[in-house]
Amino acid sequence: MDTNLTLNSLKLKLSSLGAIRPQAWIKIMYAVNETGLKVDESFNREIGSVAFVVNGLLKEYDPYLRKKPSIINFISAGNFFVTTKFNQKRYLKAITETTILYLNFHDLTSLYLRYNELKSVYDSIVASYEEETSFRHLMLEEKLAPVRIQNFIIKYRTILSQIKKKDVANYTHLEYEYFIRIYGKLL
Repeated sequence: MDTNLTLNSLKLKLSSLGAIRPQAWIKIMYAVNETGLKVDESFNREIGSVAFVVNGLLKEYDPYLRKKPSIINFISAGNFFVTTKFNQKRYLKAITETTILYLNFHDLTSLYLRYNELKSVYDSIVASYEEETSFRHLMLEEKLAPVRIQNFIIKYRTILSQIKKKDVANYTHLEYEYFIRIYGKLL
């Protein structure tokens, strides 16, 4: 993918979260790393890193205390995700070919120490990511399966065609056969 295009999409997204001095942007450009994932490839998460999905789609699994890992989030193009000590065990797999830009902890720290306006940008990134991951918890509080599925469809309508039905069933915490019966009626 064109490097200028990927950096421009990052710059646009960061600018929407807060003002960034041109000097800070130049440092970010030189510090950012890029990786491409093929379908079903995983992204190696490092504690303290921030990543931006330039294009593609990821699913985030939580294997903690489960026989079979649960899908807890879908991260589409134009969205950030952060890795903390708490969520480092969660792993990410590409649903489609995906390009990711990321900054490691060392680079983030040096940027923050030099450009204090980046703190509010970072806080916005963390809040946005936490809001996305908490959606599943709120959805699972709904007892009625059709309402759960309806909420999922509304939230992820733009990427619905790229997600497998078995992944939606996993995310909504419903048995696949039961999910299919309801899902067919709702569409």
